Amino acid sequence: MTERARGTRRWQVGFVAALAAILCLAVAGSAMANNLDRRTATAVAKQAAKKECQLTAGCTDYFVRRLHRVSQHKAIGKIIAQGARQGVGFQCTRQIVIKLDHFSGQIRYGTSTRRCFTF
Repeated sequence: MTERARGTRRWQVGFVAALAAILCLAVAGSAMANNLDRRTATAVAKQAAKKECQLTAGCTDYFVRRLHRVSQHKAIGKIIAQGARQGVGFQCTRQIVIKLDHFSGQIRYGTSTRRCFTF
């Protein structure tokens, strides 16, 4: 009877160790996956530029310039909205900072004050 109990105990310990190993690999895999990649940062910046263009009267085009990652969770660049009002062309730029919260996976961005000039 003692031989039978030992075999059951070993199976339980092995099962718990395997379960712990699988859990550790899952957590490590998700931690590595929570990095801000270039494609996601570009998509967020284009969405912000589109919103800026929609809020600007006379805007005809929007685009993103100089977007680059500064860390695994942060990217910085410029969003530009351009158009024409009363025959005068204008271009408004803002700096955008995109951050990824590596715990929750939420992406947030902030923009600077708008700087416009005519051409």
